[in-house]
Amino acid sequence: MKICILAAGAGGMYCGSCMRDNALASALKRMGHEVTLIPLYTPLKTDAPSVSGGKVFFGGINIYLQHVSRLFRRTPRFMDWMLDRNWMLNLAARYGTEKPVSELGGLTLDLLAGEQGRR
Repeated sequence: MKICILAAGAGGMYCGSCMRDNALASALKRMGHEVTLIPLYTPLKTDAPSVSGGKVFFGGINIYLQHVSRLFRRTPRFMDWMLDRNWMLNLAARYGTEKPVSELGGLTLDLLAGEQGRR
């Protein structure tokens, strides 16, 4: 069976969800399933070796900036590439500020809208 697990990264913190998703993917792989663990927003930080491919699917910096500013919706690819690097995401997570969950609802709805959303 082919299984894809989407896991929101914890921004450099040890996260119960990241560890659970990583453990689940590891166990399913040991059972013989074809599993892909895909980090979203920031890299996963786990206490065991990560089974994710390492590449973050939606870079949190890029997604947020594109949501709040039209300017970032039309940036050159190299700039998107730079903002989506794991080291940049980890740096931003280390020094960034937390956004109240109430301010992120619009971003979530944008992502769920797919191509019809602003993202």
